[in-house]
Amino acid sequence: MDKIPLLGTTRTHIVKHLLQGPQTAVQLAFLEGIQVSATRKHLDRLKAMGVVSERFERAGPGRPKKFYALTDEGQELFPRHYDAVLNALVAEIVRGGGEAHARRTLHRVAQGFARSAVPEPGTDRAHLRGLVAGLEGLGFEPTLSEHGNTCTITSHNCPILRTAKAHREMVCQALHSEILRSATGAPEVRRGKWIVDGDPICTHLIPTA
Repeated sequence: MDKIPLLGTTRTHIVKHLLQGPQTAVQLAFLEGIQVSATRKHLDRLKAMGVVSERFERAGPGRPKKFYALTDEGQELFPRHYDAVLNALVAEIVRGGGEAHARRTLHRVAQGFARSAVPEPGTDRAHLRGLVAGLEGLGFEPTLSEHGNTCTITSHNCPILRTAKAHREMVCQALHSEILRSATGAPEVRRGKWIVDGDPICTHLIPTA
């Protein structure tokens, strides 16, 4: 990976150096062959982006030195093959116990996510805001709209799209829709658009009355 999008070549090199462990601006400048002042400007920008953190450590005699390290967000800039692991797990659950068993397992996972967002199900605004916050934390980039006795939760991102494509109903119904159903207690969650079908968003309609 020569360049991470939005970072540029030099900042990509800096975060790759930091992947080896915390380093000072002087160390990074030496590795990059650039001025320390220029390195600090790049580090300030990376810190503003949430990619890098800083802390002072004592490394021998003298005053503590400022070390820079990657944050969790910085670590996520590098390839992660979560989808391959998740695909294999779902496939193995299906092989081991059948599709019905896999659905029940994903239902329990979905219900756990729902309880983390809202301890008790409900469709009032406080519950819906809690649900949206929970979906935000999972990476669905959700928005909420209400029309009469129905609310629509729109997901602008599918954080497990590759797995959804490989296990369509298993993921979209037994996991995503079940999170919404379990968190709201609604008897039915109607699906509208699907990212897995090529739509730009996923929509779920939930009765609130």
